[in-house]
Amino acid sequence: MKRLFSLALVIAVLAILVPVAGAAPPAQGEEYIVRAGDWLSKLADKYLGDPMAYPAIVLATNKKHGEDATFAYIDNPDLIEPGWKLWVPSAEEAAELVAAPKGTPYKIGFAPSVTGGGSFLGVPERNTAEIIIEQLERTGGVVGPDGVLHPVEIIMGDTESKPDVGVSLARRFIDEDEVVALVMGSLTPISLAIAEVAEEAEVPYVSMASSLAIITDPDTGEMRPWVFKTPQSNGDVAAWQVERLQKLGVKSACYLYENTGYGKDCFKNSSKAIEAAGITTAYSDSFERTDTEFPQVAGVEASGCDVVIVGAIPPGASMVTIALRDALPDIPIIHGHGVCTEDFITTAGAAAEGVELPCSAVIIAEDVPGDHPQKAVFMHYKKLYTEYTGEPVSTFGGHGWDGLMWVLDALKSLPDGLTLEEQRAAVRDYLENNIKDWPGTAGVFTLSPEDHYGLTAESFTWFKVEGGKWVPFPKEQW
Repeated sequence: MKRLFSLALVIAVLAILVPVAGAAPPAQGEEYIVRAGDWLSKLADKYLGDPMAYPAIVLATNKKHGEDATFAYIDNPDLIEPGWKLWVPSAEEAAELVAAPKGTPYKIGFAPSVTGGGSFLGVPERNTAEIIIEQLERTGGVVGPDGVLHPVEIIMGDTESKPDVGVSLARRFIDEDEVVALVMGSLTPISLAIAEVAEEAEVPYVSMASSLAIITDPDTGEMRPWVFKTPQSNGDVAAWQVERLQKLGVKSACYLYENTGYGKDCFKNSSKAIEAAGITTAYSDSFERTDTEFPQVAGVEASGCDVVIVGAIPPGASMVTIALRDALPDIPIIHGHGVCTEDFITTAGAAAEGVELPCSAVIIAEDVPGDHPQKAVFMHYKKLYTEYTGEPVSTFGGHGWDGLMWVLDALKSLPDGLTLEEQRAAVRDYLENNIKDWPGTAGVFTLSPEDHYGLTAESFTWFKVEGGKWVPFPKEQW
């Protein structure tokens, strides 16, 4: 794993900030436009006389951003882009920035399924949170619109893939840790349980699970005021699946899904869309996520359906794909977005060949065109994730990235001096009204009082597994 310098070390350097021989720190602060080949330690060495003084430029630039949005906001000291406007402080200003009193610390409760049946999703989400924690340590936290620096603590937990554990953690985060916001829940049942707690306590909550039921009030059908989510929805998956079935000329489909909240939501959305399109569901059945044998395949064979749709995550998704290929080597298999990771191809092996499904294009970040609205975030996230873990990027980790970055953006909007209740309400309001045309790993989000999800089916790219790799399969090639 990539290790980063601690903020304590660089603050010690900044507190002294003694210019080295030959260095000429500016007598006054000055603007600087980033050029290709620049990095912060290089600029700190040139202008402040010490490469380890780069946090002064981060703090000064982020403070200026609160006064003038034409200045960049630096979330990650390792990433500055050509064209960004920075503020290089004088040596005196840099020392004052470091010595300035800090604002109220903010806390975020974060708990994915690190263990249990959802660990396939939760481990990448945990890894992502650890990356962001290290970034926050290096920048010192977030700077509000009034220029005050607020330390941010992300308190980690593990729901163990159990709703009761998720609820217990949520209550602890809210009542004992006094968090401003929650980013929790890799799985739908856990997220549904946490949503009730968040609504009761009036704490903004961002789920990392896909079902629209998480953000929808079951009695009114309207948005739950305090609950949001980042993953694409199964209804949008279904829209893509139906369009593909129609292009294939399918008359009847079989549907196999895992016996979980996610699998049931997949089946509910897809079967409804399939029937609306005039396609018959010839056979459907569920299986357990840990199953290794699938008698349901005999039902698929007997039905004579034209295609099989699977709603599951690994390992069950991989195992059922193998069973289907063994029995019906030529039948088309279409999955949902629960398998958008290299691990699915690895575990399913040759059986994954030819599988089709919709995913976020983050899994092919380098191949996305340069003018794609998500290109920069794809490349940034993939670089951070692969360097930190040594593993391929995951769309599931991306759900954690999007959720935490939403909350951090909201925290940057808060003036110092708010009560905890005011902070929570302001974050909720920011998410609902200010996440507009926001490029994340899952899509370009636009939230509103009527939509706490903010994506459409266009956030997906259709893929096909060819040669053991994810290959885009656009509609014009269908």
